[in-house]
Amino acid sequence: MGKDALDAVNLVFNSRLHVAGEFVEGAVDLYFPKLVEDDIEEVHIKLRGAIMTLVHNHFWTSDTNYYQHVDICRANISLWKKGSTVYPQPNTHVLRLPFRFTLPVNLPPSCFYSGLHWSGTVGYFLEAVGERHGLHFNHRVQQSFPVLPVDNRGVRLRSALSAGWNGGWKTYEARDKIRRGIWGDYSQVHATLIFPDTNALPILTPIPVTLSIVTVTKTMKFDDHKEKDEIFPEPPQDSKKYELNMVYVNYVKARGYTEGGGEHMQAARKVWIPSNDSHDEKKHKGQWRQEVAFRSSFILDCPPSFSTEILSLEAILIDITSEIQITDVHYSIAYG
Repeated sequence: MGKDALDAVNLVFNSRLHVAGEFVEGAVDLYFPKLVEDDIEEVHIKLRGAIMTLVHNHFWTSDTNYYQHVDICRANISLWKKGSTVYPQPNTHVLRLPFRFTLPVNLPPSCFYSGLHWSGTVGYFLEAVGERHGLHFNHRVQQSFPVLPVDNRGVRLRSALSAGWNGGWKTYEARDKIRRGIWGDYSQVHATLIFPDTNALPILTPIPVTLSIVTVTKTMKFDDHKEKDEIFPEPPQDSKKYELNMVYVNYVKARGYTEGGGEHMQAARKVWIPSNDSHDEKKHKGQWRQEVAFRSSFILDCPPSFSTEILSLEAILIDITSEIQITDVHYSIAYG
């Protein structure tokens, strides 16, 4: 960029991911020909972080939006004033002024979520300001950057999972009865979801999971089943038929108003279970038991959980398969 294209105030900053407690460093370049032309009196740099919420209330006669803004990070540094003895080096017209801020340690992560009648944002940014007196607008250059909180627990979990999980495992189960149509006896479906036994899951880390589906037919005759035919209910053997969903639970408050990688499949097994009074299993009745299991992993690419007075975030891991919903698993999402 040619110097003639430079503004009077220019922000030089790497908007990479920062962790709470780190330094935020950069520089402001002053282009003196424009600085003098625009009659700028002072230049300073601002660090800002805030939580902003909106709740929309619909009444019979009117709609009202309620906004709330809470500063969580606020600092200013004066870099230059008119009449200062600091000038550019000879034969140059640009003065570079470095700055450094320290982020507070206890900061929530950058995020934005919204619903039909609400929204919540946590945001951080730097702003370089060139002040002009009188009725002139100030020069402003703004740049946002993401922030994650410090989380030593998440770091430990990430290391343990990356090395191959050797801890305990949690098991969640769901059972249901299904049938074809509206008449007849029910068949049974039993789903089991297994993953690491920890009260938090780290982001950006493969998390192993095993899903097992067992179905047991209604009582029937052995000869009712042809070898090549499917037995209802047959558990899907294609991993694409299963969904592992992460649902976020948000709490938003504004002025008192609230709103609330690859997989391995174990081949299906089919076993005939004769009834207790069956002596000739081919002539008497029984049930077919079928089972399929998937072993896979998933990666959380999302902000970690947090809680503040006006905005909070929690994750619920739900697995839906064959119209069975595994028991909701509330999890804290940790930064790793």
